[in-house]
Amino acid sequence: MISAFNTVGRLVSGFGSLENLGAEIRRLKGTKALVISDPGIKATGLLDPLIRVLDRTKLSYSLFAEVEPDPQIEVALASHAAAQAFGPDLIIGLGGGSSMDIAKVTSVMLTNPGPIDKYFGMELVPEPGLPLILIPTTAGTGSEMTSICVLSDTRNQVKKGIVSEHMFARVALLDPQLTVSLPPRATATTGMDALVHAMESYTGVRATVLTDTLNLQAIRMIAANLRRAYANGDNREARENMLFASCLAGMAFSNTQNGLDHALALAIGGKFHLPHGLLTAFILPWVMEFNLQAVPHKFIQIAQAFGERTDGVPEVEAARLSVKAIKSLLNDLDIFYKLGEYDVPRQEIPALAKAAIGAARLIMNNPRKVTEREIIQLLEANY
Repeated sequence: MISAFNTVGRLVSGFGSLENLGAEIRRLKGTKALVISDPGIKATGLLDPLIRVLDRTKLSYSLFAEVEPDPQIEVALASHAAAQAFGPDLIIGLGGGSSMDIAKVTSVMLTNPGPIDKYFGMELVPEPGLPLILIPTTAGTGSEMTSICVLSDTRNQVKKGIVSEHMFARVALLDPQLTVSLPPRATATTGMDALVHAMESYTGVRATVLTDTLNLQAIRMIAANLRRAYANGDNREARENMLFASCLAGMAFSNTQNGLDHALALAIGGKFHLPHGLLTAFILPWVMEFNLQAVPHKFIQIAQAFGERTDGVPEVEAARLSVKAIKSLLNDLDIFYKLGEYDVPRQEIPALAKAAIGAARLIMNNPRKVTEREIIQLLEANY
């Protein structure tokens, strides 16, 4: 199989690394920046240290802080309009995956004529966007390392993705201090999203030796640190390790895509608007159970990363210990993993299965071939 590996051009990391933002802007010869974030980030004061750095650089900047969770296409259009009105030569995205995704799509919309609809899919954006600096405030999506933007199409009640090499950031800046104030529930769901990214990329058909190396390290780091970060958000070592794990998983899955878990999460989230990290978390054990017979050796590695003893255990049983480990983790994070717990009507299952099977870029990377009927059975069994 012929494969290629692409990633962000520059990674700056460490506690206090936000202070390096001015130097990174100068490297990119930026003179006028649009900062993209969300109202929650603004309200909690996480924007303040970034603004202080920008003020010291005497850079002209404007703020668009209207990004919503699971942003709609209309948010991308509003950000684009704000950017056109201001005329930046640099885009800075600060926040979780939603803010960084809007920063990415805004960057390329400024240099590629609309409508946005023609860019949904794989590598359909013809021209590079404006230089982009991405700064995560959660250890979860890994969006700072990916070339993917996901938007909600509320008219059709689905989520759509734009994947383009032109959306890679010029700089990803990882300052763990920005994640310390993340509440336990958000720590849990975003951390699980990072784990799902690593696991789906690791077990997927597009996996390579490069992505396997990144993903297995990410899985090990999350296994060792997510409970610690959830229990005590001030644990600096756990916060830093979780941010690195999310980054590694993002670096990997941007080159492989995800799988059935994310296909289901997009289908359910598009219709019922549950938080993305929560969705990927509670779907995970169902999909693992379905997929493990396709690549049992990899699920054994996952089980071992979580401390399960697999020596002398028959292969499929040893692989199934990975599901046991994930259910134990979800229990400790207080995340229920039955669909009925989340007010999704049972009669919606056929429509959700149809939407999930339609997510071709994700389904094609799933290690086990899956049909619409099998997805219905999977959802029924875990309702």
